[in-house]
Amino acid sequence: MNLKKKMMNEILIFSSKKLIDSRGFFSRAFCQDTYSKNKAINKIDQINFSFNEKSHTLRGYHYQKPSFEAKTISCLNGKFFLSILCLKKKSDFYLKTCNITLSENDDYYCYIPKQYATAFLTLKNKSLIMYYMSNKYKPENAQGIRWNDPIIKEKWPVSPKIISERDKTFEDFS
Repeated sequence: MNLKKKMMNEILIFSSKKLIDSRGFFSRAFCQDTYSKNKAINKIDQINFSFNEKSHTLRGYHYQKPSFEAKTISCLNGKFFLSILCLKKKSDFYLKTCNITLSENDDYYCYIPKQYATAFLTLKNKSLIMYYMSNKYKPENAQGIRWNDPIIKEKWPVSPKIISERDKTFEDFS
């Protein structure tokens, strides 16, 4: 794994070369040495998958509070637009977003440290997203910010068509 790009000073995009032969491919999805070298702290407590049947499905912005969690996100199938929202009050990037599109055809893994919320919008049918999480999910800590909250000025690549009731009804961020 190699560091390809840095966003907001601490969001890291890693790539992992695919070794391709007649059987298919082999690729490394996580390397503690690479993470440590780049000061990416993500002990893995849980691995989650999000399968999305239809294109233009939106999920997020989600995070846990007070514990927060670091995440590494990648695309196993399909394609999606990932929006990352900074929730660090003392950061120059507070309430700003950065974005990346991940697809089954790239070899990218996006590391997101604690105190960021994430949302994604699928751009292909049957998109499968994998998350490595530093904390276990605790429903009582689950928080969210509405994808179109007026305080967030995200420019989504297409209008979402499928959004859960929960994601639609988060109150305005304060």
